[in-house]
Amino acid sequence: MRALSRRSFLAGTATAAALAATGGTLAGCSSGDGKVHLELFQFKSEAITLFDQICEDFNAANPDIVVTQNFQADNITSLRARLVKGDTPDLITINGDYNYGALADTGIFYDFNRTDLLNGVNPSIAAILDTLGTGGEGQTNGVAFADNGSGIIYNKDVFDAAGVEPPTTWDELIEVCDELTAQGIDPFYWAIKDNWTGAPAFNSLSGSFLADGVAAWYEQRRDLDSGTSFAELSPVFEKMYQAIQYGNADKAALGYNDGNQGFAQGKAAMYWHGTYAIPAIRSYNPDINLGTFAAPADNAADTKVVSGVDVALTMGENPAHLEENLRFFQYLMDEANMTAYCDEQVAYPTLTTLSAQDPALEGLQSYFDAGRVATYSDHNFPPAITLNAYVQQYLFNGDMDQLITTLDASGTRSSVASTRRPEAGGPNHHDHANRHRAAGPRPAGRAPQDPGQQGQEGRPGLHLDARPGSARLHRVADDPAAHGRLLHLHQLQGLRRLALRRPDQLQEPVLR
Repeated sequence: MRALSRRSFLAGTATAAALAATGGTLAGCSSGDGKVHLELFQFKSEAITLFDQICEDFNAANPDIVVTQNFQADNITSLRARLVKGDTPDLITINGDYNYGALADTGIFYDFNRTDLLNGVNPSIAAILDTLGTGGEGQTNGVAFADNGSGIIYNKDVFDAAGVEPPTTWDELIEVCDELTAQGIDPFYWAIKDNWTGAPAFNSLSGSFLADGVAAWYEQRRDLDSGTSFAELSPVFEKMYQAIQYGNADKAALGYNDGNQGFAQGKAAMYWHGTYAIPAIRSYNPDINLGTFAAPADNAADTKVVSGVDVALTMGENPAHLEENLRFFQYLMDEANMTAYCDEQVAYPTLTTLSAQDPALEGLQSYFDAGRVATYSDHNFPPAITLNAYVQQYLFNGDMDQLITTLDASGTRSSVASTRRPEAGGPNHHDHANRHRAAGPRPAGRAPQDPGQQGQEGRPGLHLDARPGSARLHRVADDPAAHGRLLHLHQLQGLRRLALRRPDQLQEPVLR
């Protein structure tokens, strides 16, 4: 189980409470023009123009529906605020990270296994969302629309001039580093002033190293009786420290933007970041000739690409306009629209019938095609463990014993009060990278609805028991709008779990 801080636990309580009170989404409406108006809650600043065009084209082809984009830069904060008010957006795009998982675990999202939207989606990519969180056993609460890859970016022209090839094993990577060094070329361009910039190396190396699966290892680690220690990841930590010795001497003084600019200027041959960094690099040098390869394992057959769902599609559990919502999502998942988005955003399409068209992405595509995909290690860390700071310190001082001892001790403390998901707002290198992109103008969109501006105490039929050690929402009167939903939140021995119950299932909470 993953740890939730008190703040995220209470935030999740309010979220589910609002949905229990409202029974689902309130955002969509049928206006006086006889059309169904839907809101597309969208978080990618760099994709505003494209989504506007997609909405315009969809509306033209579906005269009974009007979809309007509502861009939200701080989308998780905004989404939580909306959910507390019972104002679930009709159509939601969200990054497939622990924030998604924390919300999915509360049961507020639709189960897309009821539809055919998952048909044709790469199973290894669809499974990533399921490992993050679900509203119930066998559910899939999001549809993977676009994917990213975390590996090593390299300058093809520098490689060609030096006469080296992308390595397929760890020993080959070190040989490449030694050869580049001998030619006076910095093998890597490092910029680790921003502490999260050490995470890509940790993620991509551990993804291949944990042969039985990243999520499975961390689940075992959270069992305090298993004896599982971060010492088992020593080979990963050793390789990280070995690699960081190859590169620029001023690495500690450079932040993420400095790294993008320096690499774009040809100051090194390789850059250890995910594909999310490619647009930023090209913003400094549009003509740079980039390629990618997966961070190699000791044996080439064990190498996997670490990947995350960059954009997932989801909606409320009980949408007011289900048919219209699904019609728009089906339109988005059309090959032409997915290709247009992935080409513009330098992303991997999730349909098995499509491949990335950008030459810089070719080096990782074969891993997606073969299903050799692992999820991010840092998605398994609760916010109580400041992983990025610990990794940064290790890269500075090389004290692996200190790193392992700190992670083991922190992991033990966080496991004492744990749920499956960490708190929204924890470490996420994708979020950090996106914050360095220009937000762009925010288009006019339909303002979020606020039903009565009521606080929780103003919601009919519900009462929040907020006494210490208790967090239960009880029904005290019938409320037709609740659609028979009753929320139980309970706490025992520091273990906090959330479960949804219907009136005919009313009982004392049962620990699972």
